[in-house]
Amino acid sequence: MKLDSQPTDVRTDALRLLSNGVYVLTACHQAVIHAATVTWAMQVSIQPTLVLVALRRNSRLAHVVRKGRRFALNILARDQQEVAAAFFTHHSDSEQTEAMGGQAFRMSESHCPLLTEALGWIECRLADEPASPGDHTLMLGEVTGAGVRRQGEPMVLWSSPWSYGGSQTA
Repeated sequence: MKLDSQPTDVRTDALRLLSNGVYVLTACHQAVIHAATVTWAMQVSIQPTLVLVALRRNSRLAHVVRKGRRFALNILARDQQEVAAAFFTHHSDSEQTEAMGGQAFRMSESHCPLLTEALGWIECRLADEPASPGDHTLMLGEVTGAGVRRQGEPMVLWSSPWSYGGSQTA
């Protein structure tokens, strides 16, 4: 029996089932703040407390994190889709600005920009950048600070109108 259509590659659909949060990663280097929306982040160790973030290998944000050696994950609430959308493209500005991408922020003691309307934040020191054969670089951050500003449900990529990740074959 000959089939007229090609088999469906369900890898993209299966990968989309992984629970990915939606965050704004912020960093600062040489008095310039940088921010972009990211979805590939997770805790990978308890002692020491480490998080792993995957950033496009040659992105400006990855370069800034390497140079500044620090970053923060700003945890967005389910109802903050406009905040996530504001940072879909890399944003940079002087640390003297009053709003970053239209969003209020404050600088932490460790010099990381923290969005004041986010549910919470996790601040990290870049601990390592292990080798990765993929198109994203893996950045291990040792958690040096964290805070919860308010209660709420965090934004999850699955429940948003967006998708990121997976692969499709032609």
